[in-house]
Amino acid sequence: MLPILLEKGHEVYALTRSASKIDKINKLGAKGILGDIRMPESFKVNLPTDINIIVLLAMPSVQPGKRMTPKRKAALRSETNDFFLNSMELATQFNIPIILPSGTSFNTTDDEVANETWPIQRVGLTEIGADTDEMVNNAIKSGQPKVVQLLYGKIYGNGGIFRFMYRMMEKGRGNIIGKGDNCIPNIHASDAASAIVQAIEKLPIGEKFIIADDCAVTQHDFTCYMAELMGKKKPGHLPLFIIKGILGKDFMSVVTMNCKVSNEKAKRLLDWHPNYPTYKEGLAATIKEMSEKQNYFE
Repeated sequence: MLPILLEKGHEVYALTRSASKIDKINKLGAKGILGDIRMPESFKVNLPTDINIIVLLAMPSVQPGKRMTPKRKAALRSETNDFFLNSMELATQFNIPIILPSGTSFNTTDDEVANETWPIQRVGLTEIGADTDEMVNNAIKSGQPKVVQLLYGKIYGNGGIFRFMYRMMEKGRGNIIGKGDNCIPNIHASDAASAIVQAIEKLPIGEKFIIADDCAVTQHDFTCYMAELMGKKKPGHLPLFIIKGILGKDFMSVVTMNCKVSNEKAKRLLDWHPNYPTYKEGLAATIKEMSEKQNYFE
């Protein structure tokens, strides 16, 4: 994300809670600021007075492979609310636009394909963003702050949660959950980043955009193709009752939802086009990077 913005000549200030990342940020050419968006008073004094846009990238930390308890889910929801509320208040104070992230969460059946006019239906773990949906809708109605929202499919790439999936597949434990016949939108991390750049440069205030690749794919086919690229045997199926028992019903609800989406609006209004139009190109590039142990920046 940072390299793309810097290459295009943007001056970037990056907020991080990790002191160890400040040097990495500065070496890239951005300006690192140590602080926590949940405690804006800790860093506001270090913000330049002439910033002209805020991009929220901070999202709650969901630990893959660990059971989602009601207590943890409530904490994640509170954390997400703070991220959005404090970022939006900063945008209002500076009277500047803000680009906000969220996830696709639509309920489609058969050949239905959701677009931005469809109501978001939060289920299971995605309910941690239910309050922020209302925050964004209220901002769009009132015009304050000036909002652009990007609704992402499942982001994968050389890092993050996908690293966990890669390691599980390496160990021969990359199972298909349930039948795996449901579709969940996907988007490569670099294409997710390029959508932010286009949103910054186009700034269509008050609009929401689905950011996903061009190809609907079942969980079964995605997982099997990943195994094929890694030279692993065809994955087996893990019964849903086991997933529910180990990881909880909130996680199970997310991985079994069926959600086919259209990215037509993003292509038309943002002039955004994914470099990896389907999961096949994206997975091939990502698996190659990870197998060669190429570096990634977090």
